[in-house]
Amino acid sequence: MKKKILAVLMAATFVVGTLAGCSTPTSSVDDKDKNTDSASTSSNVIRYSLTAEPPTLDPQLANSIPSATVCYHLFDGLMRNEEGDVKPAAAESYEVSDDGLTYTFKLRETYWSDGEKVTAQDFVYGMQRLEDPATASEYAFIGMIIKNAAAVNAGEMAVEELGVSAPDESTVEITLEYPAPYFLSMLSNAQFMPSRQDLVEKYGKDFAAEPENNVYNGPFKLTKWAHGDRITLEKNDKYWDADSVKLDGAEILTVQEQATAVAMFDEGELDFADVPTALSANYEGKTTPYYDGANDYIMMNQSEGSPLASKNLRLAINYALDRENYAKLSHDGIYAPNTRYVLPQVSGLEGEYGDEYPYEAFPLKGDPDKAKEYLEAALTDLGAAAASDIELELLTGDTEDNKKEVEVVQSQLQETLGIKVNIKQVPYKQRLQMEADLDYQMVVTGWVPDYPDPISYLELWTTDSSYNHAAYSSETYDNYIKVSNTTTDLKERMDALFAAEKTFCEDGVVAPLQLRQKEMLTSENLKGLKTYFVGINYDFVHAYFE
Repeated sequence: MKKKILAVLMAATFVVGTLAGCSTPTSSVDDKDKNTDSASTSSNVIRYSLTAEPPTLDPQLANSIPSATVCYHLFDGLMRNEEGDVKPAAAESYEVSDDGLTYTFKLRETYWSDGEKVTAQDFVYGMQRLEDPATASEYAFIGMIIKNAAAVNAGEMAVEELGVSAPDESTVEITLEYPAPYFLSMLSNAQFMPSRQDLVEKYGKDFAAEPENNVYNGPFKLTKWAHGDRITLEKNDKYWDADSVKLDGAEILTVQEQATAVAMFDEGELDFADVPTALSANYEGKTTPYYDGANDYIMMNQSEGSPLASKNLRLAINYALDRENYAKLSHDGIYAPNTRYVLPQVSGLEGEYGDEYPYEAFPLKGDPDKAKEYLEAALTDLGAAAASDIELELLTGDTEDNKKEVEVVQSQLQETLGIKVNIKQVPYKQRLQMEADLDYQMVVTGWVPDYPDPISYLELWTTDSSYNHAAYSSETYDNYIKVSNTTTDLKERMDALFAAEKTFCEDGVVAPLQLRQKEMLTSENLKGLKTYFVGINYDFVHAYFE
């Protein structure tokens, strides 16, 4: 299904201006001569927009791509993932034990933006804070790979028992529950960044809520945050590799509608902008495509008392969807329809996971007859007399693109199943909170992998995961994940992950919709801007203007 198209899109990375030496394919606007004639930037500050401001810039609480992307530029972890090339960052070197369980990092001499030295204890504290139940981080699940993390997060062990320590001020030692070849790439994620205990304790719940309520050890520092309007970054002269940072700063505006952002780009007010699919034809030949890794789906709340606790109803919805038509109507066929859960382009044993484990969980065009069979069984589950007795609410964000997507879903489900679907639009931050609170029935949401391995998708859905926002619980699924986490046989591990994906889809936990391809406009003098399909959207650390 769309295999060749996705292989091209998977310019798993895309570089604006320069071709960087890296382990994944790239494409360059310079090579294609596709830039527009927008006004050049007079200052050395890169300007772009987000449709909603990041919900938080607290690294241990970061729970979205906007938050993760900004944190990537504010903080420096032990390692830094640049287009799949994982390099030592705040760590100068590292060693891995023969059993693959213990990682020892030697820190280079680095400083926070206030001049204080970054110590090993700052990294230890950051990871302890991530798993501390008092922090209540939704992203605590990502640290479960660290020894004793599950017990610490459950309140069964003290945070000091977490498998991370500082033998001295320049050494960080991390012990894992099981070997994980992808662990180094995880350390580029916001949640594993260092944090200053003195500032967390000083500001409490307001830590990182304003620029002055935190300090930064990355390429940039936060200097202004006009909530709802813009975030201002300035180059961090205390950054250990500051000489490699050519920009003076960044202005990240909040512009709800992408069409408005494109108009601002055309007026020279932004240096790059994603083109909404509805406007793609207007910019043909002037954009560069990139694949942002997002796998969009309908998540269904299975909490007790919810009509979607009925597996039959969830499967009826899955088989009722014509994903090919959905992609055409909602995004003019630019996004690729998706019929499985795990992103096919993450790593398998030797190649891409999707090539090694091909799978179509649901028919591309749907199967109305099968959908109606499952609906009949669902009516019995729910004690309903007719399909018209079933009324569901579909939650989404508050942009025009969001509205367009859910209206297509609404139409397909109502026409094929005869059920009633009501649409609810809320701001992005509110939508995330409603998901976390299980305060919804169905929601159009999605996932971008935090690292290029199938477990980055599958670890969300274990019964005890802090990010299990569907109230899904399956002993079979949990056992497959347990096997993947404990076996030392790489083939057995990948087989278990594939079995978990199939179980997940057969249970109809989500309804896969699409894989996002973006079209980007860039100022002709902007060079070195990168995108990557893992963890973040944009990397402008080494971007510059000619």
